[in-house]
Amino acid sequence: MISELETIPIEAIALSPQIMQQAIAISQNADNQWQTYLDAIAYLTICEWLHERSPNLDFGEITNRKANLHYLEVNGFTLYVLGTTPASGYMVEIPADILQPQNPMSENNHNLSNTFIVIVEIYEEIEQALILGFSHHLQLVKHLADLIVDLKRDRLENTYPVPLSLFDDEPEQLLLYLQNLEPIKALQLANVTESSVNITELILNTGLWFQEQLDEIAQNLAWHLLPAWQPNYGLGMRSLGLRSSEMELETIIDELTRLNVKVPPYAKAAYQDFQLGDRHLRLYATVWADGNCSTNLEANPEWSLLLVLGCQAIGDVPYDVRMRVCDQQKVLIDRQLNESSQDLYLYGCVTGDRTETFSVSISLPSGVMLTLPAFAFHPNVL
Repeated sequence: MISELETIPIEAIALSPQIMQQAIAISQNADNQWQTYLDAIAYLTICEWLHERSPNLDFGEITNRKANLHYLEVNGFTLYVLGTTPASGYMVEIPADILQPQNPMSENNHNLSNTFIVIVEIYEEIEQALILGFSHHLQLVKHLADLIVDLKRDRLENTYPVPLSLFDDEPEQLLLYLQNLEPIKALQLANVTESSVNITELILNTGLWFQEQLDEIAQNLAWHLLPAWQPNYGLGMRSLGLRSSEMELETIIDELTRLNVKVPPYAKAAYQDFQLGDRHLRLYATVWADGNCSTNLEANPEWSLLLVLGCQAIGDVPYDVRMRVCDQQKVLIDRQLNESSQDLYLYGCVTGDRTETFSVSISLPSGVMLTLPAFAFHPNVL
């Protein structure tokens, strides 16, 4: 959420005239026209955002016009989208029948194990919207379990005020969940309770690289393992006039060695090619721990992650691309290449113990951003 004195962030989404006109039409005959209007703008905004960011998702649409609630079906998950305004402050009003459905297993309530609540802030006067956050339904209800009796229910509006602090403020994480999580099927519901359902953090388990394996998340995101470390691998490739990911990474690490970043010979590496806006980028990730991880996986509790971001095309440099690396508490690395830089790549190296994970986000000046699943190191977890 932003105040009136702050500028609209680059993450804001411009509202097209079509969205505004559709929202007006949807709210015409509603009992609460203003809230229905906001919800409709939020709903249409999320539809457009998802189509632009991940057009391969399987979309469906459900609208409960009687209750003026708008649902979106995506890859087997249901999104309940709620619109709010800056005047709402740090609380958001959630309809009571969303937080406390009379029959959580009914068809009308979909499967709450597969439901997310998404909050969108609407700046109608300047025709902008901002995705404030999202929450898995059952996790939100679990957080509110001890508070629900204390929350003052608005009898007129039949809503509960819920703190925005309970929502995840990284919408890119919602994209990751929709792309990679498997919805719980109806046949599984008998074995599912609200207390047992939990959306765990999506991670890339780099520890499996030492077993020449990629986890399912890495496979879905088209990561590629590189062969065992061979310092002279690139010589043969160069003699043939070819360029490979192995040869490129070797050149990069040779340069980093001169900068006192020492990568041991038993390190494991993988890379991912992806498009961000109009940029075709490549991210290398190299991991190691003190001691030879291939023979003694528990020798040392610390592990290191080297990240190198470049372009897929020879000679291209990722100017103006920003890379941020965070642990669970703070930003560790925040770097961006400008045209005055002599570097050809963005570099970042972090070290932590086996319980630590590192999240990486890559963004363009336009505001387009990609947040990757957190990197973790669990070599004995298959």
